[in-house]
Amino acid sequence: MEHNFATQGMVSFLFGIFCAYWAQETDRNPWLWFFFGFFLPPIAGIVLCIKNSSDKKEVTSSLPPHLAQRIKAREKAMK
Repeated sequence: MEHNFATQGMVSFLFGIFCAYWAQETDRNPWLWFFFGFFLPPIAGIVLCIKNSSDKKEVTSSLPPHLAQRIKAREKAMK
């Protein structure tokens, strides 16, 4: 008898929970993102990355110029 500890359903459920948590933290609809992440995990992951990068761009553009420059310099140093 074979033991599968991480089934596809469990992984999808956990990814749905992660998407819902992320949505709640970024003022988006957590239920929508839970079901999106549960039923379409690969697509939801790609959309999540795109949304996250655009959110970071919006945050740096709303900062004062000297703080935005510091953040960009740190990001370049980390690459």
